[in-house]
Amino acid sequence: MAIVCGVDFSSWSSSAAITAASLAGRTNDLLYLVHVLEPHVERMEPAAFARVQSLLHERLNAEIARLEAFTTRPIEAVVLPGEVSEAVRQFALNKKARLIVVGSAGHGAGALVKLGGSSERLASGCDIPVLVVREPDSMTAWAQGKGLRVVVGFDDSEASMSALRWVEALRTLAPVDVVLGRVYYQDEAHRQYGLSRRFSYTDPDPRVESLIERDLKAHVPKLEGSGELLYRAKLAVGRVADHLLELAEAERCQLVVVGTHGRQGLARMWSVSAAALHLSRMSVLVVPPDGKPARVTQPRVKRVLVTTDFSNLGNSAVQWAYALAEHGAEVYLTHVTLTTGLAGELAEQYLPSADLLPQAPARVELEVAARLRALTPGIASEKGIVTRTEVIRAPSAAQAIADAAERLAADVIVISSHGRTGFARTIFGSVAEEVMKTSRKPVFIVRP
Repeated sequence: MAIVCGVDFSSWSSSAAITAASLAGRTNDLLYLVHVLEPHVERMEPAAFARVQSLLHERLNAEIARLEAFTTRPIEAVVLPGEVSEAVRQFALNKKARLIVVGSAGHGAGALVKLGGSSERLASGCDIPVLVVREPDSMTAWAQGKGLRVVVGFDDSEASMSALRWVEALRTLAPVDVVLGRVYYQDEAHRQYGLSRRFSYTDPDPRVESLIERDLKAHVPKLEGSGELLYRAKLAVGRVADHLLELAEAERCQLVVVGTHGRQGLARMWSVSAAALHLSRMSVLVVPPDGKPARVTQPRVKRVLVTTDFSNLGNSAVQWAYALAEHGAEVYLTHVTLTTGLAGELAEQYLPSADLLPQAPARVELEVAARLRALTPGIASEKGIVTRTEVIRAPSAAQAIADAAERLAADVIVISSHGRTGFARTIFGSVAEEVMKTSRKPVFIVRP
């Protein structure tokens, strides 16, 4: 394998070269130093062009001599013609390089509309991970066996998982503390978890952050290699990239790692990776999707959410829920009362304004909860299953069930369906079908 480092003999390029050599020494990779000639240089008089080439090779050889202190692997210098980002990208692809390293001063508070530096163009459109170096000391120290602290922006996407795998590979070489960060918006988070619609857009919600950090831990319970693994939720009121960088600075990270979807043109204005590259004062590693399959773990049914409307078919779903649950699992017996219509509007007056979830008035809720508990089968005690009840008031039964499953971290949803087709399906609809469309959880459907 190889590492490709773009050099233009600037101070930032020198920092990038030191980082690239240190990494190559740690990963035991061949290092290529690539300098790209601008098109106008090639149009010089032959004698002048030959002189330029001679000077370039002298400087590249001097650079190689300086970098030999950081790696025992071979270093090769290459001079290429063309546009910088495309020439470096194509060379790295031809050499099947694992990483491209470039230096950049960054743009700090500069306007995002000025996106377009060589490092940003390279990172946004490249099929190979690109490390943009702002300071070399932390990566060099890590290559010598000392610790490194990184923040990984995580959002369940393929690119995000690829970025995490890259960091995991680094942890197998030397210690890396990983801060797994998810930036969230209040309205989206409250909608996802079915929380009350009353919230502040600017103040963090401990309930939301606790749920997000719980889900991060469930999704990535551990990483290979050495170092800490921390989980953090960060409220956003603007661009995601700004808040990811705030989190990185608050956690004293030396490297920001983000996945990229390879957006081009104006779409880059909404790209987290492009904005992070543009604004960050620390080094940034941009990782494209690597095409590897997602992590596959043995499914466990430790928490089941089952809903019933107290019909015979609905109650039969409860039996299936307990049959599916493992020994010592939790089963949430739920019933959804719709809030549509005049009765729902009147009942809404009795709901506490700060409730975590829309709930029925206390007396009715107790009666419904008692009916739910009466459905608990004898197998529950035999398997040591803990039974909990949820009475939910919502305008949409399907959405309420999907939200409850997210909030409770259910492993599976169990629901009954009459299996209507044709005209009957059009008139009555299917809550089960809507749950399947809406929920990100596995859904087990019980038929008549």
